[in-house]
Amino acid sequence: MKIENVPSSKNRSESEKGAALVMALLVTFLLLVASAGVLLETTTNTHNVTDSVSEQQAYQAAESGIQAAVDVLRDNVTLPDARLIDPNPPGCGTSPELCKANRINYLKALRPVDSNLDNAGDPLDATPRLSRWLQYNAAATDRVAMGNGTYVAQNGYAYSLNVSDPDNTGSLVTYSSRGKFGDNDASPMNGTLQNQKTYAGATGSDSIVVRYNPQTAIQIDTTGGLASANFGAFSVTKNGNGACILNYNRVQIEITMTQPYYGLRVVRGYVRPNATACNLTDYPTPDVRFDSITFTLQGSLINLVSTGGNAVSQIWAPDPAVDGVPSGFNSQLVAPASSGTASSSTVAGTMTSPEPIRLLIKSTGYGPRGSTKQLEAIIQKNFFNGLTAPATLTLIGPASTTAVAACSTCNPATPAQPASNFHFALGNSNAMLYSGQDAASTDIIPPIGAWGDTNVGSVFDEIDDVNRWNRVTGVPSDITADTPPWLSTPQGLDNYVKMQASSAGSRYFPSGVEPGQDNFGNPNGTGLTICDGDCTLTGDGGGILIVTGKLTLHGAFSFKGIILVTGQAGVDRRGAGNGVIEGNMIVAPYVNSSILPVSEPVGGSFLAPQYDLSGGGSSTIQYNSTALSSALVAVSNFVLGVLET
Repeated sequence: MKIENVPSSKNRSESEKGAALVMALLVTFLLLVASAGVLLETTTNTHNVTDSVSEQQAYQAAESGIQAAVDVLRDNVTLPDARLIDPNPPGCGTSPELCKANRINYLKALRPVDSNLDNAGDPLDATPRLSRWLQYNAAATDRVAMGNGTYVAQNGYAYSLNVSDPDNTGSLVTYSSRGKFGDNDASPMNGTLQNQKTYAGATGSDSIVVRYNPQTAIQIDTTGGLASANFGAFSVTKNGNGACILNYNRVQIEITMTQPYYGLRVVRGYVRPNATACNLTDYPTPDVRFDSITFTLQGSLINLVSTGGNAVSQIWAPDPAVDGVPSGFNSQLVAPASSGTASSSTVAGTMTSPEPIRLLIKSTGYGPRGSTKQLEAIIQKNFFNGLTAPATLTLIGPASTTAVAACSTCNPATPAQPASNFHFALGNSNAMLYSGQDAASTDIIPPIGAWGDTNVGSVFDEIDDVNRWNRVTGVPSDITADTPPWLSTPQGLDNYVKMQASSAGSRYFPSGVEPGQDNFGNPNGTGLTICDGDCTLTGDGGGILIVTGKLTLHGAFSFKGIILVTGQAGVDRRGAGNGVIEGNMIVAPYVNSSILPVSEPVGGSFLAPQYDLSGGGSSTIQYNSTALSSALVAVSNFVLGVLET
């Protein structure tokens, strides 16, 4: 039997030498790959976490940029002398930095020459970025550095801004005008004729006819900042020897803007007397005296320049005021060439670009490690959209109302309306003042405005009775035509009041609870305070004050902003002391003006306003557009939405 050779165990061990080494190397390699993966994962995760933090910091920097822009637009930044837009604005005395010319608005925010500070000729200032109002970095001139110390891009925080108009408001303005005379001609053929006044002479063939020819809708281009504008024309026809005009006759020109936004501004004035006595054989052409020659409409500045080529006077006269002689700016009308022919005196002026009601703010935030985030926000101007009260003291409502029973079956249901009569007591202190002269510009609005000739006549009679024309700056006027939509009906006003109440928070005081002295907002003119019932104003305050009951002015007080009283008892002055209100006061009473309970129906029409300053103490009510703008901060420049891009 043959036995084959079988490998011994020793031989097998010899043939397997090195296998363990290979396996050890393979396992080591796999562990090395796994370790490298873990290291890579850890390193990548660390980088991701770091980048995420940097991106979040950049996001927060972009948010800070939007808030900084809102702060500027709310007029919380006062320009130092070195950054003023106009170092010497007219009528600003020793405080040019506080003048309207150097305060921010949406138009200035969009216009590079106003929005930006171009001292160094920075090409970045070719687009609006608010560099005049914000401190851009000296080294990194494209951004505003945040925090203290030297800004370093690798680990610092900053933002940059770009301002634009999302509505493309542009520079095209469309407007029209029409005129209206007091004691205008009555015509059976045209019962709506209001733009003509005939002054009868000594004989049937003698007369002077003054007419205002309207300006039909016309479009002008304000690309250059301002453009020439015609607002219609006076025509004068002299028949025979003309007529004796002994009294001032009221005239108003209503300028209506339809593009880019709706707005209406009334230019008021008088046809002046052409004689002191009716003893002439040939009477000259009368002239016109305007209450003001500058006006603001939706941010557009209107300036009257000439009538019929004759320059409008820049001097407000008589100054001081004279009883029975309204102060204003004289304007010479063109005399007719011959009897029976009409002359034409075009009312010419200028208009600037209107102010947008919304802005688009693009804010780019910069964080460490080169991270960036960009946010876009739409900022809306305010709920008024530039159409605020038309007079320093605005009295909304009819001369009287009769009692009307409630109507629960009406749609909508209406409550009972009480009888009421217009009551206005000016006050007889020689220290009181009612002024329509804007403390921040050359605009002059009516110091006291009311609805209808009857109420305005009552105001005139009261001023005559206490002989205080020297304490009234401007001319009390019928403000029916330029009452803004939100103030035109009780329901519209009630909607506005309730809208404000929803954002008042702790500044809402229910009926029976009053704010107390020095608790009526910020004396600088900001904040919102609502008294849902009777309220007594004493001490200092500011912003927007809404009183749905009776407002009592007591002792010494000071308020900057808007006061709106909707209670049936109106406003009453009591106690000695000096009281000062800068801005607007509005008295617009209606039934169920209280905010709570909300279920009660609102009156269908306004009641006759009540205003009584016959109590002791002096009082000043001064129009101040800057205080008004500050007050609107409570309901303005709010962010409609933010988008990350």
